[in-house]
Amino acid sequence: MRNPMQHLCGAHCRTTGLPCQNFQMPNGRCRMHGGKSTGRPIKSGQFTALVQRDRRMLRELNRQIRELVAAL
Repeated sequence: MRNPMQHLCGAHCRTTGLPCQNFQMPNGRCRMHGGKSTGRPIKSGQFTALVQRDRRMLRELNRQIRELVAAL
């Protein structure tokens, strides 16, 4: 039995159109409808920058190798 004083999530289901019957968290939604997400991970931008730096370094090394092979 549910506590009538506790609010429900209320997000609408795509398939049935009925409101969600889970209890809401302090942010107003349940754990399945945006309760715990903080957004995109911050690390992904740093990872992309590291990969780009590594690719630049590898391109430079490949260029140097091609120049050495051509000189031989």
